[in-house]
Amino acid sequence: MARPSPTPVTPPLQPPPEPVDEGTPITSARSLRQLSVFFLGSACLLASTALTRKAVWRRQLRIAPKFYEPNTNPHEYFSPFHDAIQALNLATMNCASVGIMAVGGAMWTFDIANMTEAQKILRGRLGYERIYRSEEDVPRGLGELIAASGQMRIVEEEDEEKKEEDGKDDKEQ
Repeated sequence: MARPSPTPVTPPLQPPPEPVDEGTPITSARSLRQLSVFFLGSACLLASTALTRKAVWRRQLRIAPKFYEPNTNPHEYFSPFHDAIQALNLATMNCASVGIMAVGGAMWTFDIANMTEAQKILRGRLGYERIYRSEEDVPRGLGELIAASGQMRIVEEEDEEKKEEDGKDDKEQ
């Protein structure tokens, strides 16, 4: 008895695997460097918040009258300039630390490692190379600028003289 020849069996077609996002892993040196700016900003925010709380607490202690002291005549020397400078310093520290934290988070989110990379990406998005061409390509005068824009036709002096002559010939006839 002869065995029948096996018929080739085709396996069912499987859909191709879904593409995996091949971004930078969070534990890579690049990602950790980007996150370090964010963590520096968060550490600065914690420190500036602690300084602000301590300054406010000291002021409240200084203003509150002591026990058995009259509250009609406080013995504190009041300086509006000193208070304004202290408030400005504290607000500046808080805003700078929030700014550092925001920049670090944006750098990590957009996968930007340094300023040259950020500059290259920003210039590409804004079309910087198209707008700011080399010095040779930039028009030198107002007439060249108008001609380069293509919005108006510049009439040369010779063309004007020809039109004037043509106009005189039309009037004579």
